Amino acid sequence: MANVRCKSPSKQAAIGILNMFDSGVVHLIDGTNIDRPSNAITLTSFIHAAFGDFKVFFEAIPDQQPHTYRIKTFYHRRLMRNLAFPITRTFYLTDDRSIDPPSPRLLAVHRAIAHILRLSGAGEYIDRLLRDMDEQGIQADGSTELDRLVRLSLGGWRDKTVY
Repeated sequence: MANVRCKSPSKQAAIGILNMFDSGVVHLIDGTNIDRPSNAITLTSFIHAAFGDFKVFFEAIPDQQPHTYRIKTFYHRRLMRNLAFPITRTFYLTDDRSIDPPSPRLLAVHRAIAHILRLSGAGEYIDRLLRDMDEQGIQADGSTELDRLVRLSLGGWRDKTVY
C-alpha cells in the first residue's frame, strides 16, 4: 500500500475510502501509476465530465467477450436524448498488446462509488455545495459555511485536485 503518512488528510481519506471498496486498489493509481493506460479512457468532453462526476459508469457484462461493458448514466433520459444510453461497448486490445485496456478493477470501483453517491444522496449534496460555492460566494448575512468552504478548498475539492 502507498505510504499514507506523507499524504494530506484529504488524500488519506480518499485512500481509506478506496480501500473500503477494494482493499489494495490504491496502488493502481498511486504516484505515476495514475498516468498508465489502464487508468485512461477516451470520452467526449461531456461524457468525460459526467464520468468524473460519477453520473456515467461502466458495468461489466459477465459471459461476454472480455472488456465488454454496459455504459449507463444517472442522468434523466430527457437530458440524454441525443445520446444512446445505456449502450454496450467492448474495449479491444492492440495486436501487439502494447496498450492495456482500462482496468476492470478501477471501473468496478468507480461504478460502486457512483451508486453509493446516488443512493445515499451524497452526490446531490456535494453538487449543491460546490454549486453554491461558485454561485453565491460569501454571504454578508453570515450564512456561508466558511469552515466547510475552506476545508474543501484546502483539500483540493474545489479545483478537483484531491487525488
